[in-house]
Amino acid sequence: MEKIRKFFTIDKSLLSIEAADGTKLSLIQLAIPIFFEVTLRNLVNSANTWILSYSSETAAAAVATASQIQRLLMIFYTVISSGVTVIIAQYLGAGNRKRASEAATISVVFCFVMSLLIGLICSAFARPIMIMMNLEGELLEEAVKYFRIIASFNFTQTMITVYAAITRSYGKTRINFVIALMMNVLNAGLNAIVVFRPFETPFYGIEGVATTRIIAEAISLITNIILVNRAGIRFAWKSLLKPKFDLVWEIIKVGVPSGVGSMSYSISQTVSTAIMASTGMIALTTKSYVSSLVFFSYLISIALGQSSAVLIGQLVGKGEMDKAYRMEKQNVKLAVTANIIFSTCMWLASDLLLGTFHIENPEILELGKKVMFVDIFVEIGRAMNNVEENSLRASGDVLWQAVIAMTSCWAVSVFFSQVLGVWCGLGLIGCWMAFAMDEIGRGIAYMIRWESKRWMTKRLIKDEPAAAVESENTAETVEQN
Repeated sequence: MEKIRKFFTIDKSLLSIEAADGTKLSLIQLAIPIFFEVTLRNLVNSANTWILSYSSETAAAAVATASQIQRLLMIFYTVISSGVTVIIAQYLGAGNRKRASEAATISVVFCFVMSLLIGLICSAFARPIMIMMNLEGELLEEAVKYFRIIASFNFTQTMITVYAAITRSYGKTRINFVIALMMNVLNAGLNAIVVFRPFETPFYGIEGVATTRIIAEAISLITNIILVNRAGIRFAWKSLLKPKFDLVWEIIKVGVPSGVGSMSYSISQTVSTAIMASTGMIALTTKSYVSSLVFFSYLISIALGQSSAVLIGQLVGKGEMDKAYRMEKQNVKLAVTANIIFSTCMWLASDLLLGTFHIENPEILELGKKVMFVDIFVEIGRAMNNVEENSLRASGDVLWQAVIAMTSCWAVSVFFSQVLGVWCGLGLIGCWMAFAMDEIGRGIAYMIRWESKRWMTKRLIKDEPAAAVESENTAETVEQN
């Protein structure tokens, strides 16, 4: 009984930290805006799928498949922004605002240039990319149309994502919530006009949906830049003239392993989707609907994970390792509990939830309910990973985490999707079982690493004399004024 009581006891001292400038950052203060931000940001794809389901099941599946490739592209840009997030948090924790500003500037410039170039290349090769996803016929044509447009202008979503990472590191999570709300309202409203046509518009079908999504993102990006400037988050644009290569190396050292690990996971998910497609269109269509729903099961754990990255990064920067250790363990407990509750509730309400889509095929409904039950076990592991991956990354321990992520997603997720889904004939249910094995296995591996405390030796920044840090901060303030 004592162990049970201890498990459900919350240490309130681990729910907040004091930043270097004296302000208080709390888990709840950060997590609530992040929760709504992530919800609204991902509702863009869910809204597109839901609205298009009233027009065509083929169009809905095409958007879901093309959006998965788009998410894969976004992982590439986080190679730099993820490293910058860690650098910013640790330097802010150490009280060095100037270096934090320089890291943010590098992230913005690099991601803009790369997203512009890669987006144009992907747009030109939209058809071969969609063929690689095992799409054919009308589904292929719809996916190519949608992907070609969103890939051409993917720099808008990229820049919103980069600015979100920067503002989150500074604890300004409300800005991201406002932008996500604006983008979602604009996207849903414009898409509804295209599909339901309350009045005539020059946009039609799946191409119209893609175009209005880009319009919504562009307006949101402009607003985002304005709000970041008003929030007092400064960028060291002059530093681009004389880049500090030691800082660039720090960003690469953290960003590349983090990005490669995340990219490998996303590629494996894309391969798994191709495996699902090989089992039939019913499986692929069901997957598009279920994925739109189960995402809401782990929203709280995502918010807790991203909040943990900010808090633990600053604690590591300040050298408060013991508090960081205890905070991560408590946050994992909170995340797992939340995911179990929400995923179970969604399974119990699966008839109602799946009924919100315009689904006429009873096989899709029946398969969807079974998959949502298996997803309960997926969410247990995903909760652990959302907190543990972010915490290890925030501490600077990125190489080991990347190796585990790459090994598990291919050796477990993809391999067993083929074994259980295709060779054993379990189809989509077998693929979801493989996802559960992958998520739980990685969660246990990350937990063992955190308990070993080896991450405490991976702090990225070197201790600097207080006078030197203050001098840099003063110089930055003079430049801004």
